[in-house]
Amino acid sequence: MSNNLFQNIAFCTDFSENADEAFLTAKDLAWHYGANLHIVHAMVNFSVSPPIHATYMPIEYDPGFIEQVTQAAKESIQERYISQLKEKQPYSVHLLSGYASTEILRIAEEKDIDLIVMGSHGLTGLAHVLFGSTADRVVRKAPCSVLTVRLRPKKV
Repeated sequence: MSNNLFQNIAFCTDFSENADEAFLTAKDLAWHYGANLHIVHAMVNFSVSPPIHATYMPIEYDPGFIEQVTQAAKESIQERYISQLKEKQPYSVHLLSGYASTEILRIAEEKDIDLIVMGSHGLTGLAHVLFGSTADRVVRKAPCSVLTVRLRPKKV
């Protein structure tokens, strides 16, 4: 066993500006400690849990939709995050299907995550009001330490 404080760091993203800020902290911590960086993105599985508007508007299920969303997430992860990692920095990508907090907690257990790094506020709106904050749930239930990163105010 290594003497490093952190061996596995999970960075959780919803592709918000706050998540991008959290990534800078996560990648630097992972590099400093020689930890494996787990890049985690959870997508709601619409085949199990349709969007809110589906109850009110009939929609036709498109089997290619999930593939399109998954491909878009892979491309975003590559462009936004992997391209910024240092050469030979160990990482793995986890594209998960389900509610973000549930999937983050599951991957933390499965991969023996020592630290979860995430934005303090992600994408908001009606989903935030109805379901509460992903960060709040992860902080309360995580099997490890959680670092929430605030978005720095923009200088004028």
